Amino acid sequence: MHKDKPKLKIAIVGAGPAGTSLAIRLAKNNFAVTLVEREKFPRHKLCGEFISPECLEHFRELGVLDEMLIRGGDRISQTIFYSENGKNVSVPSEWFGGSRKGALGLSRAEMDFRLMKKAKSLGVEVLEENQVVGLLFENEKVCGIRLKNSNGENKEIYSDLTIDATGRAKVLSKMAGKEKERIREKRGIIKSPKAGTRNSLVGFKAHLRNVEMPKGRCEIYFFRGGYGGLSYVEDGVANHCFLIKAEIVKEFKGDVNKILNKVIFKNERARAMMESSENVFDWLAVSVDGFGTKDLNPAENLLTVGDASAFIDPFTGSGMLMALESADILSEIITENHFSLNEIPKVYKTLHKSKFQKRLRVCSVMRRLSFTPNFAKIAISLLSLSRKSREILVHSTRKAEVGK
Repeated sequence: MHKDKPKLKIAIVGAGPAGTSLAIRLAKNNFAVTLVEREKFPRHKLCGEFISPECLEHFRELGVLDEMLIRGGDRISQTIFYSENGKNVSVPSEWFGGSRKGALGLSRAEMDFRLMKKAKSLGVEVLEENQVVGLLFENEKVCGIRLKNSNGENKEIYSDLTIDATGRAKVLSKMAGKEKERIREKRGIIKSPKAGTRNSLVGFKAHLRNVEMPKGRCEIYFFRGGYGGLSYVEDGVANHCFLIKAEIVKEFKGDVNKILNKVIFKNERARAMMESSENVFDWLAVSVDGFGTKDLNPAENLLTVGDASAFIDPFTGSGMLMALESADILSEIITENHFSLNEIPKVYKTLHKSKFQKRLRVCSVMRRLSFTPNFAKIAISLLSLSRKSREILVHSTRKAEVGK
């Protein structure tokens, strides 16, 4: 470290696992960190709420493992995949890696709240109920953010680095894109025609009471146009989260109960487990516009992390892991290169590609099978015959060694 060079001021937008774990790691290295969140915590968030064993190692490093475990979430020993006709194949949680064999089912409301509390205890400035309404620029470089709080008051936060941790919404990345377009238009540069993005998938989530599934497992159900997961979290309730083609949602005019009865419950196991269940809260829904790697450096001094940097298919059970891993990578890069802002995005892009590109490619192939029930049936039947093939597939979606 250069003694005469002060450490960076960093603004992180989005207090999910990626943004908050990044804030914690940077605060431990004495950076001045401001963490901005649109909502008031705790709050529910659309998510599979499956925390794989490797994530627990990250929680230990972050100093929140005990707080997570004592909340009473379900310890998940296996994930079982079911085709519509009831054929199934099981993957033990110990195959995912990490020194702790069991996965954990815990709500995002609890997990995110406990991570935020840790960040505050380390001196992170946390601004809840603040919405980012714009980016601050200086010589076409991002130098901070403009906020509006729940009282309608405006505030500007200046920073050396700004991090977009807003998840699939990529709020800051989109703002940076609009600014680039404005600059091009001002310079008289003709904008190339841009293909319209189509939200082809919709995600739904609710917590359920009176689920028939035994504890200690996560079950994945395949059905026409999508798949869903069911696992227990704390307080004896189960999380049901599913992803389905937008055309099917449109077919049933967005009526979740009709989608459940006419589509999801065509899966025999899903019907048996949830037919008599009751909602704890109303369904949450969000459109999903694509998977894979996103723009890691949308503008100078602006970086992305977590789902804003890369979105992996939920059925892999590694979405939470990637959020925590990407934050870990970025914190190390910032710590080692804080004296040279230009180096940070270069190193980040290289390491991010090395760590995540392979698993994202594998998942893109698996996704095509997942949304076709007949292929899902065949795949499940074949995988049930070979432990080794299941181990290889699990290994391909994460970094950990399996089968040991």
